[in-house]
Amino acid sequence: MPCKRCGNQVEAGFERVASFERISLADDPADPNCGHYYIDVVYVMRCPSCDHRQEQVLKRSPFSTLSETQRELEGHLIGKG
Repeated sequence: MPCKRCGNQVEAGFERVASFERISLADDPADPNCGHYYIDVVYVMRCPSCDHRQEQVLKRSPFSTLSETQRELEGHLIGKG
């Protein structure tokens, strides 16, 4: 993964400094889940060369409705997922 600021392809690797989950809408017509919602597992990665922080989406789980997605995310947050 190249750094979006300095462009270096870091051989030693990026350092994971944080992680979080979020809800996103699949709005790309080429995506087979277009119109559905995703729970994204996101890592915040730090470039060891320039200290820039950028997101890396590790996993996307699709759901058909926003309310279903919100229930699933809330279940993960309180430990029931």
